[in-house]
Amino acid sequence: MNKSPTNIVVVICHDLGQHLGCYGSPDVRSPGIDAFATSAIRFQNSFCAAPQCSPSRAALWTGRFPHANGVVGLTHAGFANDLNPDEKHLVQILRGAGYETRLFGVQHGARSAQRCGYEHVHDGGPCGELAGDFAEFISQRQSTDQPLFVQIGFFESHRPFPHHDVEPLPRDQLTVPPYLPDIPEVREDLADLEASVASADRAFGRIVESIRSSNIAANTLILFTADHGIAFPHAKMTLYDPGIKVPLILSVPGVCGGVVHQEMISNVDVMPTLLDLAGLAHPAHLHGRSFQGLLTGGQYTPNEAIFAEKTYHTYYDPMRAIRTSRWKLIANFEFAPWQETSPDYFGNAKGYVEVSKALKVPHDAQYHPPFELYDLENDPYEQHNLADEPSRRSTFEDLIRSLRKWMEETGDPLLEGPMAQATYRHRMMEFKRIGQQADAGESKLR
Repeated sequence: MNKSPTNIVVVICHDLGQHLGCYGSPDVRSPGIDAFATSAIRFQNSFCAAPQCSPSRAALWTGRFPHANGVVGLTHAGFANDLNPDEKHLVQILRGAGYETRLFGVQHGARSAQRCGYEHVHDGGPCGELAGDFAEFISQRQSTDQPLFVQIGFFESHRPFPHHDVEPLPRDQLTVPPYLPDIPEVREDLADLEASVASADRAFGRIVESIRSSNIAANTLILFTADHGIAFPHAKMTLYDPGIKVPLILSVPGVCGGVVHQEMISNVDVMPTLLDLAGLAHPAHLHGRSFQGLLTGGQYTPNEAIFAEKTYHTYYDPMRAIRTSRWKLIANFEFAPWQETSPDYFGNAKGYVEVSKALKVPHDAQYHPPFELYDLENDPYEQHNLADEPSRRSTFEDLIRSLRKWMEETGDPLLEGPMAQATYRHRMMEFKRIGQQADAGESKLR
């Protein structure tokens, strides 16, 4: 391992999941990412802690699950969720250790980049522009002993699937995932998604090339990932595998690449791993476990299970899940619709609505059951709920116990009752303030 301070560059895509050639999607044009994966270290079974943008990113950067770090829903606009005041973001820790910290594009894990600890923030834009801005910065950066941390956040491939520099493929050339119906609206969305991924791939390739041709090439860790699964039914905003499986590919100075690991990794494990690779101490109370030993040939005990959660996206829909190598158990704590959609039919949700119509889901099945149990070995697309199968009762109860234990150990407030997001707190404060002012005004008139 290189003993001098390690530069870290992290590239994060929106809503990508494992929709890449190197993860088995045959029609996706991702040669840049695929080539990087061939020479780097790729994790086949990598998962996010939450299938929504902000909670997943907050978990990635704090090494703690969303229900504990405060980001139980989206951070932007009126959703207003943010990291708890005492939460330590990785960038804060690195900055305190002397790193130069820069953000290009999207961060979306807290209310502001400043809360995360970034000194320098470069404006967002299409992924190609971000890659160009980063390449220009690296080419002009003077040689220095100060280590560098950069996050580059692409909006691609979030709906409406921007693809400024790539034309979509013909729809009939695309493979529809087995968990979706083969209807025109799905193929239309898949074509735009694929083009958006291809655009991000070009930008990522330029970023890697700019690093490898720079004066920091020999001592820079490059990590590529995404926040959660693709923006389609049975994926984003759900705890099914297409919603929580994400790419995790990294090259580490002094560590041989060309390796694919099958161990289950959660994105809460990334923060402690990066701290270990940077030679820095961990904050207390992390939920993630470093996998440095897996990278360097040291000691490592694989995760026996990974955990995922959803509390809010556009509305309250609390659920928790445990996933082992074979089994998935999802506990749904509200009687909410089976698939969350946007109210913007034409701009953001047409595919969701048309999928629901094509599947002809009976009315009594349009809401979450209390529990879902899937045998991933025999049912990898999670189509057959075994929670009520008497022959699976022992497995079901064991997973319930393990899930409850995790919730207890990580201090999940959901065990004590319904959880409010920041919207409620802010609006209730304003409601009370206006009421108090009205009371004071009325008393003056008496």
